[in-house]
Amino acid sequence: MRMTFAGHEVDLQRQELRRDGAPLHVEPQVFDLIVHLLRHRDRVVSKDELFDTIWNGRIVSEAALSSRINAARKAVGDDGDRQAVIRTIHKRGFRFVAEVEEVPNEAPGPGADPAPATIPARLATPLPAPRAATGRPSIVVLPFVTIGPEQDAQYFSYGLTEDIIRQLARYRWLEVLSRHSGAGFSGSVQTPQDIGGALGVRYLVQGSVAKRGERVRITADLVSAETGEQLWSDTHALALPEILDIQATMAEQIAATIEPELARLEREAAARRPPEDFNAWDCYQRGLWHLWGFTTPGMTEAEAMFRHAIEIDPGFARAHGALAYVHLQSAVLGPPEARPALLDEAMREARVAVTLDDQDCMNLCVLGRAHAFRRDYREAVALLEQAIALNPSFAQAWFALGFTLVFCGRHEEASACLERATDLSPRDPHLSSFHAMRALAHLALGDLDAAVDLARQGRRVPNAKHWPYAILAAALGLKRDQAAAQEALAELLEKQPGYSIAMARSDFFFCADGSLVELFVQGLREAGVAEGREALQAGQA
Repeated sequence: MRMTFAGHEVDLQRQELRRDGAPLHVEPQVFDLIVHLLRHRDRVVSKDELFDTIWNGRIVSEAALSSRINAARKAVGDDGDRQAVIRTIHKRGFRFVAEVEEVPNEAPGPGADPAPATIPARLATPLPAPRAATGRPSIVVLPFVTIGPEQDAQYFSYGLTEDIIRQLARYRWLEVLSRHSGAGFSGSVQTPQDIGGALGVRYLVQGSVAKRGERVRITADLVSAETGEQLWSDTHALALPEILDIQATMAEQIAATIEPELARLEREAAARRPPEDFNAWDCYQRGLWHLWGFTTPGMTEAEAMFRHAIEIDPGFARAHGALAYVHLQSAVLGPPEARPALLDEAMREARVAVTLDDQDCMNLCVLGRAHAFRRDYREAVALLEQAIALNPSFAQAWFALGFTLVFCGRHEEASACLERATDLSPRDPHLSSFHAMRALAHLALGDLDAAVDLARQGRRVPNAKHWPYAILAAALGLKRDQAAAQEALAELLEKQPGYSIAMARSDFFFCADGSLVELFVQGLREAGVAEGREALQAGQA
């Protein structure tokens, strides 16, 4: 697709700006800015939107934006006084006001030489040199390929690629290359190993968009740049009245699904690596591998790994955040008398993590959870909403917010947040908890059938702990379904021997809503759960 205006044209396929047919050199951010204004020329684009799009939400000065706007105007023959192409809308932002004509790229005629199979001819300069190796994984998103004759799908493919890059860049543990790094490999038949070697990346994302009438099929693949192995693939088939309406949503969904897959691959790779080769990143990943098992021995191993990562690199913000998370989980798994000290230590480490990097959604999420565990719900909600604002695709923050809202009495909002977490990360290590907390929200709302269904979903997850079993027993008890409640109680006691009313009350140490606790306890009593402090002590032995 080419878009022509005022003697200029933007070629999305070749990633070029041309004047009277001759290519113009513009900086990548300036080109991105022109394209974004072009794509959204039907409305005013705010400064905040440009900061989020062009700088991926990083904090930069107004002067930086003014510099890029001035450069964009100069490139298209405009200026600040005339503003015939890019107009400043006072106190609102900018708008592309020139007349634009969209022109499809010409297909090669019969017998014409095929397009180059490697790098487009426009890349006369050498490809970027491989980047210096760091501990963090690196990834490039190659331009999504358009399949079929419908030209508006090319427009969509371009925007989808751009949005996936922007969404992945919100995960600060990833090194995400810019769109221009991958643009040179559009339509390339080079192997993943060749592309990975040229760009110095560990992973590739590639995909295609096929549109037929009102139907569109989007395929995305995650590929190892070291082996060429396809690591993950997903397909979305949709009926669309207007394809661009869901572009950002699809990009968010794809990025949110890719991120936990990458995290799992990094954890597994670190677990296989010999200890003598560990750097701070490897220690961090190996710690996560132990952490996500949610066992007491696993927490001990995870704590040791995170502390070692901090010894190697004291400024490693995420290692401090992960250590805080270990303390929070240990407070859940361990004896009640140990909780105050663990929560204090979690708060200290989480604050260090945020001090070191307050733009990392994970650090803000952990600090929010630390406040929630201390029943400081107002501060918890504020921090978790800030984490989501930084990265709307981050399932853990949606879960943490839903978890907190359950205990604030905002049960419908909580259920919506927990559903969003599940949609974003359907294979998340926390998936059992996602379902369990949503079941608890529905139990509080009196929708016992939904509570039962969701608790059963949570129980089916391989690493499920006793929470979904307990909520299932309570919901069935409240339904007065004695046969099913007895069956659920037997499964609960098999999962958590010695479970009692006293143990249930202890489980709710982070809940200030006494009525919710009493409702839960009532359901457990109806299911036949035993009373007594001695049962609690037996369960912790």
